[in-house]
Amino acid sequence: MDLKEIGRRVTLERSHAGMTQRELADRAELSQPTLNRIEAGERAALTIAELDRLALALDVPLTRLTRGNPVGERMKVAARAGQQMLEDLQSASRRAEEILALDDRMDAFALPTGIHGPGQLPVLLCKLPTATLPAEDQGRLLAEAVREKLALGLGPVLDLAELAESPMGLDTAALDLPDGVSGITARDPGRGVVLVLINTAHVPERQRFTLAHELGHVLFGDGAEAHLLDGEPTLAETRCNSFARHLLAPSQGVARWLAENTDGTPGLKECAMAARHYEVSLKVILIQCQKLGLLTARAAEALGGWTGRQLAWAYGWGPQYAAACDAAARVRPPRRILERAVEAYRAGRIGVRAVAALGGEDPRTTERELREAGITPPTARPPRRVDVASLIARRTAGGGEGSGLPAMGNGDGDSQE
Repeated sequence: MDLKEIGRRVTLERSHAGMTQRELADRAELSQPTLNRIEAGERAALTIAELDRLALALDVPLTRLTRGNPVGERMKVAARAGQQMLEDLQSASRRAEEILALDDRMDAFALPTGIHGPGQLPVLLCKLPTATLPAEDQGRLLAEAVREKLALGLGPVLDLAELAESPMGLDTAALDLPDGVSGITARDPGRGVVLVLINTAHVPERQRFTLAHELGHVLFGDGAEAHLLDGEPTLAETRCNSFARHLLAPSQGVARWLAENTDGTPGLKECAMAARHYEVSLKVILIQCQKLGLLTARAAEALGGWTGRQLAWAYGWGPQYAAACDAAARVRPPRRILERAVEAYRAGRIGVRAVAALGGEDPRTTERELREAGITPPTARPPRRVDVASLIARRTAGGGEGSGLPAMGNGDGDSQE
């Protein structure tokens, strides 16, 4: 049995539970120095009783400490990330895994799972376009089918995150991700959970496009794949870009809006106003205008290059755009998982650090906010003592060495330091 690996798992599960070393040591009837050595992998041996006390204190199965968390092994990831951003992508993937692992551990607490429970991920009953069609057409047709299914008409999507969470049953969050990652989709196929994270560092229109793009991957059933092939976007990337454009700014809607607001060929101001109406970038509107034949490629290129901030201040909605940027920069934890975490905290099953970690907040701030909302945990539970005889019986029934549990031993004599 690899005691360093067990120590790493104890540390990870303690972090997921939002406990300090002192809190876990008290619950498990161990001294803090002993727990510190266990987590550091410095113990010469561990007894079954010690491991079982830790598992009971953490509210996890004993095999979670001896064999690891299955979420990381099941999780599949796809992301919008720049080239040569492997380290950033790995960091974002770890963040997604931590959130999914917390959601997974709360299943054992018999907490409500939300509108759509694990394994019940809804699927919009939209027929996927024929795979032989060009990628651009596949994305457009699926976006049109989703708009029709959800009765969105030709107007802007007012709350894209709500659309993803309610009718589609996904979990979404805006978090402080590494700069090289625009968004990431993590799936736990064992539980039917899909988590989409977007980066708070990006401007609101880019956030919306990234979220819409990731929704495209989910609906098309794309797995974790390379998004560039020999320097060019893959078919999956191209059709999801098309899906995002047409979901957020449908070509017929753009055409109608421009017809009502310009007398002829749209200029920069008209395109900027259309971009504001649909809450997308100027580039999205210019591409749609080219597809509609309203602008030539040369004309679109001449109008491009303006940022959303520049256009907003040039045409009169600078303060509103600044407010939108401030809102986009704020962390938004996954609503369903946060709700479950707060209930687990109220029941005393996890610590405030686990709740705060969902949004990367200071635990003291989160604890104050919860207390002011009237949400407090019960008094500390008395530590549960282990029936060593029953543990030995369980190990014998489980097949000894084949059970995956370490051999019984006396440890290194420091369990009561």
